[in-house]
Amino acid sequence: MNRFTILTTAWAAALLLGFLAIFTLGRPLPSDDQELQAALHPAPPVSQAVAEASAETIVRLQYGDLLDARRTVLRRSDFGVDRWVVTYTADGPALSGVTISVAIETGQVDVAAFP
Repeated sequence: MNRFTILTTAWAAALLLGFLAIFTLGRPLPSDDQELQAALHPAPPVSQAVAEASAETIVRLQYGDLLDARRTVLRRSDFGVDRWVVTYTADGPALSGVTISVAIETGQVDVAAFP
């Protein structure tokens, strides 16, 4: 065998191993921005579990100090729009928290923080 054949074979083997590694490891993990966009735009109709997961992602990425805060989940109908309302409330010297409202039929997410 000459040198060209050996190098070509080694290159092909390395290329094959690289593709095998990529297919074995799967898709890369989503970035924080991709996770946030997915949480802000859930696919309708939105179940309670999906609303809670979206709210948890939003709080984790934007309001990290409220991760251990008390959480309440309510289903409400405001102006004829059914929605899940997830509120994280931190007790302390000053009451603070965030309310995340997810419309069930449209998946629209509204976030409101209070001091």
